[in-house]
Amino acid sequence: MSDRADTVIVGGGVAGFQAAMTLRRLWPEKTVTLLDKEEETGYYRTLLPQFINGTLPENKLFFPPSADDRHLRILTAVRVESIDREKRTLRLSGRGDLHYQRLLIACGGRPLVPQPFVGADCAGIFPVRSLTAARMARQWLTSHPEVVVLGGGLVGVKTAAHLAGFGYTVTLIERDDTLLPLALSAAAAGLVADHLRQKKIRLLLGRTVDDLHSTAGAISAVQVGGDWLPCQTLMVATGSLPDLAWLHDSGLLSEGRLEVAPTLQTADPHIFAAGDAVTIVDSARYTPWTWPQAVVQGALAGENCHAAVPRSLRRYSRVNTMNLNGLSLAILGLPVPGAARAVYAPAGAGIYRELFHQDGTIVGGALVGDISLGGRFHQLMATGLAGERDLESLLVPRKGVWSPQAAVFVRNVRRARILPQGVER
Repeated sequence: MSDRADTVIVGGGVAGFQAAMTLRRLWPEKTVTLLDKEEETGYYRTLLPQFINGTLPENKLFFPPSADDRHLRILTAVRVESIDREKRTLRLSGRGDLHYQRLLIACGGRPLVPQPFVGADCAGIFPVRSLTAARMARQWLTSHPEVVVLGGGLVGVKTAAHLAGFGYTVTLIERDDTLLPLALSAAAAGLVADHLRQKKIRLLLGRTVDDLHSTAGAISAVQVGGDWLPCQTLMVATGSLPDLAWLHDSGLLSEGRLEVAPTLQTADPHIFAAGDAVTIVDSARYTPWTWPQAVVQGALAGENCHAAVPRSLRRYSRVNTMNLNGLSLAILGLPVPGAARAVYAPAGAGIYRELFHQDGTIVGGALVGDISLGGRFHQLMATGLAGERDLESLLVPRKGVWSPQAAVFVRNVRRARILPQGVER
């Protein structure tokens, strides 16, 4: 096969789809080919825990189908082996070469599997990353209800929360002393931990899995410290790494990182990148690997591919909201050492709201248990605190309050639901 397209997108996650839809909208005369290594593409990865526990039917995972578009082609189960930048050609496994005028890399990450499980020849171990693994886990769980979730980050906490209460015994193991160590302060994470314990989830913090035991070819126990815990199903949620092996000899990587400017342009003016694959280089290096960022970056990269003057990404943080099986959570940004902090945490209310601010700007924070006024805080992160001196008062929830800023917040949260138009399957 020798083929060509005006723009080739590598990666069928949300960043890739946002890029494809933006390209088709802005340049309807240009052809777009999207490549994905998975058997199926175009689904909400963030909803996999609800699919695994059986509360979400599989058809609800996928972006709704739309009308055919002869200028948009999607190829699944395709791996890119290498790139020839001089010829602007991708070598595809088993399919020959694909030529591009512009290339957009949105290949996301691959699961990070801890050493005790690398090459483990036993059933019942599932990385929480792909639909293929989620399908297998969902079927396996029906007769293997003793579950260990390894990893207390966003994916692990969400997986544990949505497995609890469905006939499974759930243990969550996190290496750090607190849950969500890369997203929340210890105080905010404490409320999340309390919620999970109320859901009958056993938490082992400051611990990790040292070894595993299998019986009849399936995992049966994991060793944590000196103790062996029953484990019929192991859900691995210890994070991911950018899936960049095919770029090894491309000259695009710097110490293994795919670095881009704020315009999401790589060192090659014909190649852009977005999502979990990239490191953004500005005044510092940023890796904002969240679903909302992938949505925004994908759209911007698609816009910039053929733009005469590419636009820059305005912010490297985006509000990340979720519901942990009954506990609402909005992450506004990581805690910043040395920043001042405002807190609203009434005793016994199950609410913890905090903001970190520095030099007149909100630089981080979280809303746990009540995410009202999230739109206002999102606006203030961008515009500064010139008219807001009493953050403690602002943090007090205001029931029934709705504002243009709240509407903007909701739109930003829902941008992940912008759906592809004209996908050929």
